[in-house]
Amino acid sequence: MDYGKVLGRAWEITWRWKVLWILGFLASLGSGGGGGGGSNAYTGNGGDFNIDKWTQGIPPGDFLPAVSGIIGIIIAVVCVLFIIFIALWVVSVIARGGLIAGVQQVEDEGSTTFRTAWVAGRKKFWTLFGLGILAAIPMIILIFAGIILLGLGIAAAVGAMDISETAGIAGIVMISLLCGGFLCCGMIILGIVLEQIRVYGERAAILEDLGWINAFKRGWQVLKENLGPTIIFWLIFLAIGIVIFVISFAIIAALAAPFLLLLLPSVDPGTWLIVPACFAGLVMVIVFTLIKSVVTTFSSATWTLAYREMTGKELLVAG
Repeated sequence: MDYGKVLGRAWEITWRWKVLWILGFLASLGSGGGGGGGSNAYTGNGGDFNIDKWTQGIPPGDFLPAVSGIIGIIIAVVCVLFIIFIALWVVSVIARGGLIAGVQQVEDEGSTTFRTAWVAGRKKFWTLFGLGILAAIPMIILIFAGIILLGLGIAAAVGAMDISETAGIAGIVMISLLCGGFLCCGMIILGIVLEQIRVYGERAAILEDLGWINAFKRGWQVLKENLGPTIIFWLIFLAIGIVIFVISFAIIAALAAPFLLLLLPSVDPGTWLIVPACFAGLVMVIVFTLIKSVVTTFSSATWTLAYREMTGKELLVAG
């Protein structure tokens, strides 16, 4: 495996075919980041929230309809947020497939477009969805098995408390620590393995036109036969992640430094800082979105090219 060749070609595709950045951005939508929006919905003093304030002026006969209306609004908001989450997740799955198809089109046909890559990813949505389910099942089984073992161990320790209370308490603590430790370690290791099987399986589905079960099997086969190169690529991306973190921290510090200098000499800086603060926040969001889009595109292209070489497909020279 020529790692430099794979990484170099992946970066060349990423930089030349910037249309893939759009797919990279859409693919990153399903990787988290959508769970922090609800925490700032209420920013007032928590002590002011009481039932008397909210129901003041409501006749007793209208109390239940008013409460029902509030609950209905909450349920509606939750449903809308859930629909948005599902929509973003569907888009991210299609975009992941589109990134793989886009790199394949560049290598096999010499070019790609957003439309052709998106259509190819959309055609394989249900296959990629099935792969995600298969990758999640072992993790779910491990969690339930760990919970059952933990429950049985605690039950046995509680039974031992009839003989010695100290021994029973010590047994509960030890069992909890051991089960919790093994469960966490097992989840981490299994999660990494399943994630990599999914990564290779998605490429098997797109590049070899396999169904979701056969693609999962193919992903496992490729991982077993190329464990060494896979670990090396993981380490490479770990190093890249550390570098990106350092750069991101430097950007945040550079954007925040002027405001910190303005705030230090004054206790009440005034509302005039709102406009520049919002501008700095907007610039930060744009920069981080661009970085994440490029990194996602580069990472996907690297794994696609690595998969092609692992399975016997030669890398084409950039044209």
